[in-house]
Amino acid sequence: MNIPILKNYLAVLTLFLVIAAGCKEKVAVGNASNIAGNESKTWKTTKETTATGDKDKLTSAEKNQEIQFFANGSFSMRSSTENASGKWTYDAMAKTLTLQFVGSDVTEVFQVLNLSDDEMKLQGGDGSQMTFETD
Repeated sequence: MNIPILKNYLAVLTLFLVIAAGCKEKVAVGNASNIAGNESKTWKTTKETTATGDKDKLTSAEKNQEIQFFANGSFSMRSSTENASGKWTYDAMAKTLTLQFVGSDVTEVFQVLNLSDDEMKLQGGDGSQMTFETD
């Protein structure tokens, strides 16, 4: 094989790998302090997609909903029409966020797709996804 052609091939391959690595979406799994901060942190939904990946437009009521996570493991969900509270746990190894509602047998388990100090992306059991941002 001709050495100059091999050098050009390796240079193009290296450039491709550098570009591909730079374009890869960075996914952070974070930890419990990303969710609740030192004392508490309030999150609002900014984006939803259906299980099929279609964008699900947020209603004005959904835009006003918020969930506050407390460092002691409790949470409070508020909207203009209802309130709910309970306990939450985050398993960084399994990348799951579990919400157990007070006075109910309802437990919601979400797959954590991305978690940083200011953004959290969750996937429900049905495959729908929600993106939250802090205030």
